[in-house]
Amino acid sequence: MSPTTIEYHIAEIDGFWGIFREGVQIARRSDAGDAIAFANFFADRETLVATRPVRVSAGDCLQRELQRMRRAA
Repeated sequence: MSPTTIEYHIAEIDGFWGIFREGVQIARRSDAGDAIAFANFFADRETLVATRPVRVSAGDCLQRELQRMRRAA
């Protein structure tokens, strides 16, 4: 990843999903889907005003949670 890329990251913290921008927590959500929607909304919005590329990433915990949600559906 280039150091000029704006990074949004979703991580599980104390039973919640923390959303981070450039390493600073900007929000927290109790639902994984809400955390993804929040991060994607702000990242998409930022692509309209920023000249740098924007990336949304998540840890392994979110991958496992998404797999669990798919099995339950």
